[in-house]
Amino acid sequence: MNQNFQALKAAVDQLESKVAVLEDKLSAVGPGQKALASKEGAMGRALVRWDGSTLSVDTNWSFNSSGGNITATRDGTGQYTVVFENLTDGNLPYGTVVASTRDDTGVRCDSWSLKNEGTWQPNVRVLVECRNASGTLTDASFRLLYVR
Repeated sequence: MNQNFQALKAAVDQLESKVAVLEDKLSAVGPGQKALASKEGAMGRALVRWDGSTLSVDTNWSFNSSGGNITATRDGTGQYTVVFENLTDGNLPYGTVVASTRDDTGVRCDSWSLKNEGTWQPNVRVLVECRNASGTLTDASFRLLYVR
């Protein structure tokens, strides 16, 4: 019976060690932010609003796991660049990005380029295009998610 308790204690100690590592990662990210339990731990999400004349990033909803800024620029009608500052760790261009519109107006927004290597390192740059039902570029609000 003593051996069973020793095995149980060893298992609990191992789990407590894993929890301590995750807690250290969480405290390193900063107050109000959540760490990711992945190998690289990079995540960014952005809610980009277009109000008919100006573009802005909703800082209440948006998140950058590096703690860096998120910026969005309008490059032309329906064309945008979103940058997550300091999101890469080294030169790892292996993330995945998804974009979509915020509403059901018939507009589709898609990410069509992801770049976080070379001159953009350590930032992640995402290019987004929004098109109406006939395929014409049109301005719209959108959501963006990057995970690595």
